[in-house]
Amino acid sequence: MGSSTNELVELISNIKFIEKTYDMMRIVDPVNKKILEYVENIITETDITCHSYWNKESVCDNCVSLRAYKENDVFIKIEYYNEKIYMVSAIPVTVGDITVIIELFKDVTNNMAVVKKDKGVEVDIHGIINHVDILLFKDHLTGVYNRRFIDERLPVDIINKSVHGQKLSLIMADIDLFKNVNDRYGHLAGDFILKEISDVLASCIRTGKDWVARYGGEEFLISLPKADNNKAVEIAERMRKKIEDSVFKFGDINIRVTTSFGVHTLADNDNSSISTVINFADANLYRAKEAGRNRVMSSL
Repeated sequence: MGSSTNELVELISNIKFIEKTYDMMRIVDPVNKKILEYVENIITETDITCHSYWNKESVCDNCVSLRAYKENDVFIKIEYYNEKIYMVSAIPVTVGDITVIIELFKDVTNNMAVVKKDKGVEVDIHGIINHVDILLFKDHLTGVYNRRFIDERLPVDIINKSVHGQKLSLIMADIDLFKNVNDRYGHLAGDFILKEISDVLASCIRTGKDWVARYGGEEFLISLPKADNNKAVEIAERMRKKIEDSVFKFGDINIRVTTSFGVHTLADNDNSSISTVINFADANLYRAKEAGRNRVMSSL
């Protein structure tokens, strides 16, 4: 596999901690469609094709690893096999003259309704899955990503940070005194504000690089790959100011709200768990709340 094999082995060793978050992690040669075996710090090529896992004789039409390889970006797809639904994340890794794809598998069957044959009628489960592929990750109220997307995508961002030696910053945002909006104007107004705030947050990030997800209630998580602490604070401050200056019109009612932000930038050698890095951002959000709300607090 060339002179870069040792570097690749070291890299894989450094990110093995992420494997426990998934049902399976495998390494794929995207060109030859072969599975690479990683045992005791040694990578060897096997005769097993990647699509054989799905009991297919030819390459998958929706080969997510090939797409990840060609476009040098992360892609996620849904597969249906043996009455189970799997979410597959494909992450391209290039070390020297070697490019492999790290695939992360998670069984999400319990999160989705599996459609079966009924009275001899063949159901196009693949068509249904393709339709819900995006919906699976979207929060139905706000239109931004949901908690499931955080669980799937944040580990990918952390792996990319380790692989490419790049920065990664997180922002935790929370609408100040949101309960007062619901109590004073009603829950429909509260839902409206959640949607409007989501739109503001999404308008302040880089399309195709960053992402916004609803963490829960009136709290949002923003991931900023390649952004250092100064850049993340700048983006959070832009979000804060834009929300503070906005008047949200719900029917005949004008509503003003503010939002607090906690920023955390992962250290270069940070191999913390997903929950740990989120907790760091959340702790800084709590500091912003304690300091009077409507402000940005960071770890640095």
